[in-house]
Amino acid sequence: MVSATVSSANDMNKELHQLEDTVQDVEGNIYRTVIIGDQTWLAEGLRSTTFQDGSAVRTGVIPKDEPDNLLKYGRLYDWHDVSDQRNLCPVGWRVATDDDWKQLERNIGMSEEEINKFAWRGGKQNLGVQLKESQNDGLFKKFSPSIVNKHRFFARPAGVKWNGFYITQGAYTEFWTASASTDKKAIIRTLAYSWWNAHKGEIRRATSTKDYMFSVRCVKI
Repeated sequence: MVSATVSSANDMNKELHQLEDTVQDVEGNIYRTVIIGDQTWLAEGLRSTTFQDGSAVRTGVIPKDEPDNLLKYGRLYDWHDVSDQRNLCPVGWRVATDDDWKQLERNIGMSEEEINKFAWRGGKQNLGVQLKESQNDGLFKKFSPSIVNKHRFFARPAGVKWNGFYITQGAYTEFWTASASTDKKAIIRTLAYSWWNAHKGEIRRATSTKDYMFSVRCVKI
């Protein structure tokens, strides 16, 4: 059973594993990394269940509680774990801030006119598609293969957990940033995947209440 699971994960991540550079977190999880412009990012969703000091993370659930989803999507965390000073990420890395995401967006071609807006942005250049891994069900057929996952960021539609329920898997991925907007809300990024979604080529900058559980990407310090 274990060997079958590993084999399945290897098949699923075959393209991802073409990235040669890796980093390991304190509990031994190994992640592929990618350089985009002047930044180095995890090319996978964070999977850590401990902070850098070895203490346990409070959230960090696997989407739909299905073990096969761990290597596919990573874990989902609430913002209180994301912002904890003990740091979820591998040593030498941090949860990407709103400014880190803005720099990523600049690096892939977003205009300064759009960069600070709370809205769906980057649609003219299909910047959202450039961060997404192609899906097996063909939702990306309308886009040139040369732009899908162009930057090898491998974003996948993990969905979210909210109020005890797993929702939107296959349709959205939501990434926390480490940046608060108010006492109750923090800044996020969203990518849409459904073929009918008018925003599927864009990247949304928005806010969310801190009790949602979203995906996390780390950036090298």
